[in-house]
Amino acid sequence: MGARVLSPFTAIDRLRGRLVALRSLRVTDASALDTLLRDGRVTRLLPPRVRRETGRQFVTRVLREQRRGEGVSFAVLPLGSDEVIGQIRLINWSRSERTAEVGYWFRRKYWGRGFATDALRLTCRFGFRHLSLHRIEAIVVVGNVGSRRVLEHVGFRLEGRSRRAARLAVRWADEWRFGLLRGELRC
Repeated sequence: MGARVLSPFTAIDRLRGRLVALRSLRVTDASALDTLLRDGRVTRLLPPRVRRETGRQFVTRVLREQRRGEGVSFAVLPLGSDEVIGQIRLINWSRSERTAEVGYWFRRKYWGRGFATDALRLTCRFGFRHLSLHRIEAIVVVGNVGSRRVLEHVGFRLEGRSRRAARLAVRWADEWRFGLLRGELRC
């Protein structure tokens, strides 16, 4: 029997991993995400649009994109807590091509402790099982070694480098391009 395909509008109560729970992003998450978006170390390698947004603007835009069927968005919480420590999304979802791109960012105090890896693993599993994805892609600014490590722990493979493709605050930077195919997810 095939995987049940969910609408991007379907509210996800909770997906549970080893360290985190994921639930559908809510309007009420704006305040917690605003705190993260004001941390320059969190946002320094994010796209300019995201760096300029408040938590409210980010959540409003992301939920609008989700209603249009362009992806699925989750708030990330440590197990046993209601504290929002980050967000993770499957974006640019193509039903016909069965692909999506993953994007995420987290509160600094949770970096390097396995929380992002757990959230990424849950999100990819959700994408393959419930959205019938064949491929998930990720784009990371060259030099973001922490994010590269997270992707590789889950099974993503470096597929290439795009020269001067990311516009940062005052310069252009290269991007690493990663891909994960159905069946390659490391549990």
